Amino acid sequence: MKRRRIRDERVVAGLQKLNSHGFAIVFVGLLASLVVKLFILHWDMKYWLDTFLILMAACLYVTVRGIKGGLYLLPDQKTDVKRLKKMNIIGGVLGSIVWGILMFSYDLAGSEKQELGKSISSTLAGTMVFFIGITGLQWLMIKRSTKNVNKTLD
Repeated sequence: MKRRRIRDERVVAGLQKLNSHGFAIVFVGLLASLVVKLFILHWDMKYWLDTFLILMAACLYVTVRGIKGGLYLLPDQKTDVKRLKKMNIIGGVLGSIVWGILMFSYDLAGSEKQELGKSISSTLAGTMVFFIGITGLQWLMIKRSTKNVNKTLD
């Protein structure tokens, strides 16, 4: 009969911290590589699609496992919930602005001659959809995660 080795909490926490930092380094590296390939070098999609798919698979895995484990929770106090909602909206606005700037600059850098008004209106519409989608998705994730933590406690 094989016995499992007993591990100290500090050792387990230290290993988890190292793994987390390693994932963060790989994540930032892939993201930087993707940005350079897409926006600076203007490579064709076939040259950066693999990096994008690896990045999205890693993000999806971490998010789904976090939701299933009930790691994203609403705070207990109403003032903290209000603060979280405010930060969620601020983050959504900032993310939408960055997304809008990237899309508008991509439209301007495109090889086709495009009307400025049409480009601005389509970018604004896309930015609003992005904002609604990202903030709604974050709240959906938190609500689902809260349900999952209650299931695991039962």
